[in-house]
Amino acid sequence: MAQESPSEKPLASAVAAWGTPHFAPTLIDTLTRLGTRLLPLQKALTHGSVALDDDLMVRVLHTEAKGEHLLVRVSVQYTSIITGCSCIDDPTPENILPEYCELELFIDRQNGAAKVELL
Repeated sequence: MAQESPSEKPLASAVAAWGTPHFAPTLIDTLTRLGTRLLPLQKALTHGSVALDDDLMVRVLHTEAKGEHLLVRVSVQYTSIITGCSCIDDPTPENILPEYCELELFIDRQNGAAKVELL
């Protein structure tokens, strides 16, 4: 499933760094800052019911230039919680659970717009 970018040029700084040693760190920093606003972490849940993006760990697995686009595969480690009603007698604890997913980013080399697919 592709998710559209939350702004017109969310990855423009990463595109500007393409071909330099700064590409991966710039991309990781941007993805970490954007979190669930760009990444479909909620759809990738396997343990919890709500994705949290306050402790993301992004790794670049593969990069490739394809015509007018950059194709980038990343892994994301993040956390989730199982939410309950938060009533005093609710037996469901709010445990923080580990989550993992791999994503493919299609980044427009002209403007930094991105589509993200959950693998």
